[in-house]
Amino acid sequence: MTTNRTYIRTSASAQTLPWNGARVSTQEVSPQSVSAVRDLVSELSAAYDRGWQPADLIHLARRSKEASDADLAATTILFDAKASRASDRAPLEWVGQLQTIGEQYPKSRRIASRITVDDDVFRSLAAGLLFQDPYFLVSQIVDVARSWMRLPQWTVLLAPPSTWPSQRTDTSYAGVGDTEVDAKVLKRIRGLLAKAEATNFAEEAEIFTAKAQELMTRYAIDSALLHSRAGVTDTSVNARRIHIENPYVKEKVHLLTEIGESNRVRTVWFSDIALATVVGTPVDLQQVDMLFTSLLVQATRAMQFADSSNRGGSRTTSFRKGFLAGFASRIGHRLRDAGTKATAEAADAASMDVADLLPILATTSEAVDAEFDRLFPTTRKTRGRSVDAEGWHAGQAAADDANLRPGAPAVNRSR
Repeated sequence: MTTNRTYIRTSASAQTLPWNGARVSTQEVSPQSVSAVRDLVSELSAAYDRGWQPADLIHLARRSKEASDADLAATTILFDAKASRASDRAPLEWVGQLQTIGEQYPKSRRIASRITVDDDVFRSLAAGLLFQDPYFLVSQIVDVARSWMRLPQWTVLLAPPSTWPSQRTDTSYAGVGDTEVDAKVLKRIRGLLAKAEATNFAEEAEIFTAKAQELMTRYAIDSALLHSRAGVTDTSVNARRIHIENPYVKEKVHLLTEIGESNRVRTVWFSDIALATVVGTPVDLQQVDMLFTSLLVQATRAMQFADSSNRGGSRTTSFRKGFLAGFASRIGHRLRDAGTKATAEAADAASMDVADLLPILATTSEAVDAEFDRLFPTTRKTRGRSVDAEGWHAGQAAADDANLRPGAPAVNRSR
């Protein structure tokens, strides 16, 4: 049975909009289409109130069996952001998610930008959804709305649109953005990680990554010392969600957890939707996010090389899983070593013993643990499982194939 599609006629009407090079009349959109779109936007708002964020909904849509659901979700989210003036009112992290969605889905961004926010806005949005490539069906709009309606209550990590002020100010969201990383430090760290991703030399990549870890650890310690000396007793702790893409999701979560533990960050994993929440100070969360993104690139490249060179071109799933697990385990050790080195250097620079510095850092860990327990009081630890031994050792070697001493001779990964 073929699904019905409602097409727009070319007769004149009160309002016309340019879609795909032709002008179409919003008056010719069926009432059923307008109703479906109104429900879609309503369910989006309700999902926000239940703790879901724009990036979460895009992640879920990408996991849908219908490939174009992500485009539909992106268009609706970006339209709603325009209608609610999110750029002027939302928390900056929320705005950042919207900007990323716009970059990932340029068609959706263009459609949303063309819609005029007026009394007939749902009819205009319906025209945009039904008559753009890939021409969404009314039934698909209904299905996405229902999927959002079924989303359960979740931990609210960012203020939803229904609570936003009329204009965002520096004090609009208490605690959010406190002790954010200095822009110059971020630029240096991103530069180091970009070099690690770009080089063809294993040892260079390890040196750049370790240097980034040391730099951020020093920054975090210096910030903690500054707060301690100023008599600041409250530690700002935030949480953010990280979306894990297929394949090898569990192994990627293992990598995220190792990075988090090396940076005083706690991780909770929601396996049914391939999503993790990390809890820590804003500085440490930024470090974990950047390191995870960079190390995934490095691990994937190293895995592809090891896979083809060590197994004669065979690309088995078990080998890859074992490789990523071994890589994650060893990277965790190396990051902790880099953190220990940075801690000693910070103590020396502050003319104090490491033993005197550790209680200050312990205060941060205690604050993170308390916030983690408040947000997720019923979590349980996951157990490890057996992996391909050859892949495990290859992954360990890839993570360990470096002398982290700056200036050491590089080893060509392509040899």
